[in-house]
Amino acid sequence: MPTSLESLIARAIDLGLKSSLATPKAAALLASKTQSPEAEAIIQTSNQLTADYKASLKELENAAPQQYASLRTQVVDQVRKAMKKQPGMRKWRCKVCDFIYDERIGIPRRHIPPTTSFQELPEEWECPECDVGKDHFVLDQG
Repeated sequence: MPTSLESLIARAIDLGLKSSLATPKAAALLASKTQSPEAEAIIQTSNQLTADYKASLKELENAAPQQYASLRTQVVDQVRKAMKKQPGMRKWRCKVCDFIYDERIGIPRRHIPPTTSFQELPEEWECPECDVGKDHFVLDQG
């Protein structure tokens, strides 16, 4: 029995979200040249999720070649919406200097990897621009 188009779309969305969450961590580890069994596992998992996501899109294309462009757009839009709902994807603004801490990006040059939530930062963490504490940051609504 062939797989329904709806289940192919749902699978692509799920894999797209998982890949989008795993890729920044793997990229940060590759950029920092961190070598450990844990780092290698994260990178390998990210690569596999990305490959699975691409394969799911190809499967969707094969199932509905005439509709593929609009279906792919639908999948990408749903992944983006799901990413915005993920914890650890917010921005925090320093009330003193307006520095923005983007949880999605982290601060790799300061060894804070992507997807590190503001709450995960140590209590003694300070703004990299003006050196004030976390208590001087507010959730950025813009």
